[in-house]
Amino acid sequence: MPDARLERKVGLGGAVFLLVGLVIGASIFILPGQLAATAGPAVVFAYFIAGGLAIVNCLIAAQVGTILPVSAGDYVFTSIVLHPTVGFLGVWAGMIGIAVGVPILAFGFADYLRFFVPAWDRLTIAVGIMLVLLALNLLGLRTSVRTQMIMVSVFVSSLLVFGIGGVFYIDPANLTPMAPNGVDAVLSAAVPAFFSYSGFLTVVVVGEEIRNPGRNIPLALLLAFLVVAVIYTLVTIVLPGLVPWRELGTIVAPMSHASALFLPDWFAVAITVSALLAAATSINVALLAMSRSFFALARSRIYPRALARVSKRAGEPDVAMIFVVLWVLAGIAAQGTAVQYASVTVIGAMIFGVIWAVALLRLPALMPDHYAGAAFRLNGTALRTVAAIKIAVSVTFVYIGLRDNLLPGLFYIGLIALGVVYYYFRQRHLARVGVSLRDLLRTEATEAALATRAP
Repeated sequence: MPDARLERKVGLGGAVFLLVGLVIGASIFILPGQLAATAGPAVVFAYFIAGGLAIVNCLIAAQVGTILPVSAGDYVFTSIVLHPTVGFLGVWAGMIGIAVGVPILAFGFADYLRFFVPAWDRLTIAVGIMLVLLALNLLGLRTSVRTQMIMVSVFVSSLLVFGIGGVFYIDPANLTPMAPNGVDAVLSAAVPAFFSYSGFLTVVVVGEEIRNPGRNIPLALLLAFLVVAVIYTLVTIVLPGLVPWRELGTIVAPMSHASALFLPDWFAVAITVSALLAAATSINVALLAMSRSFFALARSRIYPRALARVSKRAGEPDVAMIFVVLWVLAGIAAQGTAVQYASVTVIGAMIFGVIWAVALLRLPALMPDHYAGAAFRLNGTALRTVAAIKIAVSVTFVYIGLRDNLLPGLFYIGLIALGVVYYYFRQRHLARVGVSLRDLLRTEATEAALATRAP
């Protein structure tokens, strides 16, 4: 295995800002309005359902992140506990997911920027923000995290002003009937709504760069979830309470429109700026996380070794970053709708959610020393409960997602099958040159266990 490692340079505060910045992206400025057009005012319950599953994800991330604080810890974990093929397919699914997930954020950035410059081309703006954020990340993680902290502080403040202030201007008539299209519409809305909550597992991907991971990873997840849950609840209550739900689906920038109903005109501008910052921070962390996944798989020789290069100047996996941006640009070129992109992304996340749950159940038996020595540990009952909930909800979401988006979902599954083919031939090549993936991963896990005891 190459010796290249990434420095632990992110503390608790930085980890919280990275997570909040990723999870609260442009989707909260776009999706609630589109989903309310179907679910009605009960869109808040769709977000409650999504939030419940997010709690499960946070518990899994805290458990795995404290045991394996390495780049692409999700890959290392599932590879050791289940099989390297399964671990690879999880990252492969993430690669596909980022090609359909990040375009939501990039186009969301474009839609809100056109509030100021309507003549600018939407596609050009989406491509432009990707290139700007690539340049920022190539300057180094510290620069990226500091920028992230500033942007997150601004948009969180604006969302809280909108949410708390808007409660006093809700028109009760707009909230009845609560679920005009029935419970099924609410469940359907919960699938793309989960996209807005889907970033918490990212902390496992960047665990190698978090200081004192045994303490900071669980704490960062707890604090970030509380911030996100409060904001999402406020927004999904206030938005349909201010604007009739039938109108929300027709408004390009619903948050800006709603804020103008009770706040000064300049605050509509502030909300628009906040949407831009939220989209930028989410893209920023998605780029950071996926580049680490490519870096880790290249380090264990699954992907070409060039992707494991670390720049001497900034200490960043620069080739992997550039590759991820090029991949996202291909997804942007497809120009799908936000709901389609979100639904397909969630289908993939849920398929591998089942795999995560099975791996979690096998953790105590297959990695007993790591499990016993973890700073954060789910006991047997809690572990089985979390895994059971994860499996049940994941299977339900996959069914709903495929029912509502059959062709995109089947296309996604076909791309997963291509990953199986790639891995098969790559594994055969490695075996011919005497490389054992299991040995590489065991070494990685041993080093990770030592890292949990390092500040």
